[in-house]
Amino acid sequence: MNHRERLLRVFQFEDPDRVPRYAGLAPAVVETFQRKTGHTEPARYWDWDIAQVAFLPPDPLPDLEARFGHYFSGIQFEWLLSWEHRDFPPEWGVATRPAHLYHLSAPVAPLRGLRAIAELEEYPWPDYMAEWQHDHLEREVERLHDAGYFVDAHIGWIYQTAWSLRTQVGLFEDMYDHPDLADALLQRITEIRVAQAVRLAAAGVDSISLNDDIGSQRGMILSPRMWKRWLQPRMMDVIDAVRHVNPQILFRYHSDGNYYDVIPALIDMGVSSLRTVQPEAMDVFAIKHRFGRNIVLEGTIGLQRELMHGAPDEVRNMIRTQCEGLKQDGGWIAAPGNTVTPDVPWENLSAMFEALDQYGRYEP
Repeated sequence: MNHRERLLRVFQFEDPDRVPRYAGLAPAVVETFQRKTGHTEPARYWDWDIAQVAFLPPDPLPDLEARFGHYFSGIQFEWLLSWEHRDFPPEWGVATRPAHLYHLSAPVAPLRGLRAIAELEEYPWPDYMAEWQHDHLEREVERLHDAGYFVDAHIGWIYQTAWSLRTQVGLFEDMYDHPDLADALLQRITEIRVAQAVRLAAAGVDSISLNDDIGSQRGMILSPRMWKRWLQPRMMDVIDAVRHVNPQILFRYHSDGNYYDVIPALIDMGVSSLRTVQPEAMDVFAIKHRFGRNIVLEGTIGLQRELMHGAPDEVRNMIRTQCEGLKQDGGWIAAPGNTVTPDVPWENLSAMFEALDQYGRYEP
């Protein structure tokens, strides 16, 4: 069974030969991997199942200061990072500054002083169809399919892009005090995400990843009512547009934290998998029991417990418990809930994949 066949079985809630797997690694973790193993590609070494395609950045890269500098009045540009740091994509005009956690940066919002809808018309929005290279997409999807991979593509954020442009406080203020402004900003972002998603669907990808962090570890960042008012209709715009291109395409949804209250709505919308079910915030086994015939679970391996603080044997026991409780009838893709950072011991990361080899097999 190749990678793609394995994933498609899982999305049909049927048992594959083994549990599919992948992980996101911080740059320093990749360096540790290369030093420890002598290999260059973690995906090949650990036999990950999902490959990705994406729009290429423009060439040459735009001058962030020249294009967006006047939106950053009062901020010294030497604080801002270059194109080498893209936690918040500079093509949207969101500059970044150093943060305190490893490879991560913090956004500097260019529209924090926005006062009128007319100002949005003047903003230099990214045009992925005109500026970003995408002619390679069909060839890359075909190459990966020929190699047996399931092919996914991210389209970025809607809610997070809005607050990184506006600041999170500013966006929430708009939602309450200036709803027309919030609607206009979110709709402009949605139109761009729709264009990206339609182009990727036309290229033949198997799934589109929709990403927006709407949960904290204690509950939702915005209430279910606010999510249904502001974000659900925009997600449906993306899903509906893509389904006109390919009715069979899959949608993978990522949010950190606890967003349990909107899982039924995500299922009703046609979301195929929850790309992070963070065990520190939600009971992954209870979600499997309640929703496991309706939506695939991913990202159930927590980063804050055994993987970070336990011994390798504790990691192996945790993986065995997840395999026993989650792999039945497909519907589970094994992965850490978020990017693996350097404070995860190398021995624990290795033990995770060793345990998946041992316990992730299905009976013939």
